[in-house]
Amino acid sequence: MLINGDDGTRHGSRTWTNSAGDKGKNAPASSRLVKRPLIRLATHADIEPVKAIADDCRFELGFHTRQSFHESIEKHELLVALLGTGLLGFLRFHHTRSGHTTLREVAVSRKIRGCGIGQALVEALVAEARCKNSAFVRLSCPVELPANEFYRSLGFHKPHRHSKPGKARPLYEWELPLRAIRPLAFVASLTNAENDLRNLIPLWESKDFSERPFDHCIITPLFIEPRTMSYVRHMREAWGVSVWFDSGGFFVQQGKIRYEELFSRLLGFYQKHDWAAAYVLPDYVPTSQNTPSEVEERVRVTAAEGAKFHKRLPQAIRGRALGVLQGHTMQHLRLCLESFLGAGVHQLGFGSFDTGGGNAEINLLTRDATARLEVVRELLSISQNNGHGHFSSGINLHLFGVGSPNQIARFVDYGTSSFDSSGWMRTAGYGNVYLPFRGRRNVTHGASAVTSGAGLSAREFYALCEETGHDCPFCTDYQRLQIDRFARMWHNAIVFGEMTRSINSRTGLDQERSGDG
Repeated sequence: MLINGDDGTRHGSRTWTNSAGDKGKNAPASSRLVKRPLIRLATHADIEPVKAIADDCRFELGFHTRQSFHESIEKHELLVALLGTGLLGFLRFHHTRSGHTTLREVAVSRKIRGCGIGQALVEALVAEARCKNSAFVRLSCPVELPANEFYRSLGFHKPHRHSKPGKARPLYEWELPLRAIRPLAFVASLTNAENDLRNLIPLWESKDFSERPFDHCIITPLFIEPRTMSYVRHMREAWGVSVWFDSGGFFVQQGKIRYEELFSRLLGFYQKHDWAAAYVLPDYVPTSQNTPSEVEERVRVTAAEGAKFHKRLPQAIRGRALGVLQGHTMQHLRLCLESFLGAGVHQLGFGSFDTGGGNAEINLLTRDATARLEVVRELLSISQNNGHGHFSSGINLHLFGVGSPNQIARFVDYGTSSFDSSGWMRTAGYGNVYLPFRGRRNVTHGASAVTSGAGLSAREFYALCEETGHDCPFCTDYQRLQIDRFARMWHNAIVFGEMTRSINSRTGLDQERSGDG
């Protein structure tokens, strides 16, 4: 945070102060600063004390030459922390072309560690990164170092563990999202729910709830029975649930309809129904079994024909169109993104998961799919920097076909605003239930290919409920939960809602947090 007077900004030399330097009044004298540290960009006169601190931290940081610090100073990518005339710490960073900021090293003099200098440096970097419109701050830290807890305390997330090529030292990769995170919404998939809804709706209404089980649902209108549409309209009119229309691209993938026929029939349906909250543009879904040339063709059709479809929609519903990002490479995803943004589509969906199951009907968040999500995040960041705008300008990112709830906590790191899932219904049919941020667990003790481990006893189940903070009327009677799949379905739907509310209540870099630095 740049300082000067009341507004906190000085436009000449760039300096930062940070209130985190002052610990609480009850903190030990050795763990709080008498004065706030001054954080500023380094000059060449700072090289020797910076090098001395770096050499003292060689085990943690590795070896760094004076020349590397000179180069960072020339690029305005080295911060230093001072109290009086003493230089107490430094932080080296880099703003990447892809729209994020890399924290390269941060180190504090051993004689003053634990007094908030490291936190002040990191928070100054966050302020600088926000000024540059960075999407997030990223860093790597050897897994054995105590500094990992420091980054966790500052709100960084740990996506995964990795090793750099040619180096044996394993690393944790940490990220701190900087963009305003939109509330995450659960969209219940109801396309294959005709027979279930006949029982689910009266069961829910028998409980005399004042709230609804979910705020949004998604159906594939060309591939549902008329009764399903009537049930969905009842939930919309009586419960206030918003309804999304999916395109049915999955059925093209399954060979049940040609893309050209889907395009024509879907356009006719959308033109006659202007009451939906979202209209998914037709997409041609590639699978993990397609050849590279087949994937290329399906991506091209999704991008080009989807933009044409959007232009043919009535003006009144164009703003609710949702374009699907398909493909296996950055080039594929960029083609879809640029086509939809160029057409004025402000809602985007990610459908580029790997697939499994006998009919490739299950989306899997594999390492490759996670890498594609990271590509989407960086492409959207680049688009904002090029003037297209992103999260702060009204672009929503939806994830299609999410399976397990233990994946959901990761979604906000990618700028996700919503996701849909049929897992709350599907897994209940196999005797399984979810609990917040956990995988499925079986309660019927039946043998099934999709049960998970040994069945839970009532005692084990309620212990997990207490541990995760779950409470709902559909699982108070454990015997009923075991025999009634509709009770399991509503239980699972409530769990999805609990998780999204929990995620939405979290904050980023909390002013109360402090670190070891």
